[in-house]
Amino acid sequence: MKNKIIALTLSLLASSQAFATANRPGEVCVDSEFITQLEFGYITNITGGPDHGSAVLVHLSDGTSIPLNFHMNANDRKGKAIIDALTLAFFSQRKVTLLDHWGHRCDDFDQLIIPSP
Repeated sequence: MKNKIIALTLSLLASSQAFATANRPGEVCVDSEFITQLEFGYITNITGGPDHGSAVLVHLSDGTSIPLNFHMNANDRKGKAIIDALTLAFFSQRKVTLLDHWGHRCDDFDQLIIPSP
């Protein structure tokens, strides 16, 4: 009986990771575009609001403007890494792909991909 419970628990743990990634693959909001402008600070006209002056808004070459998710912006540890990557892509003129995992609406993004040149 104990072995069956252990086997069931292990199989549930193994399958739960597959279900988690399959359900939230991320919506591609911007695919291979250049960053034309970066805004930082108290930005009021974006999803999530200005977040006490920690907001980040990215303008892209296709005319799209999309904010960084307010859970991952300038006052969050996760956001600082994304901001560094955005700045790198901006100054090195690299194309970026932006994805949204929070609701799949592309009203903000929480993942950045910078492909090799």
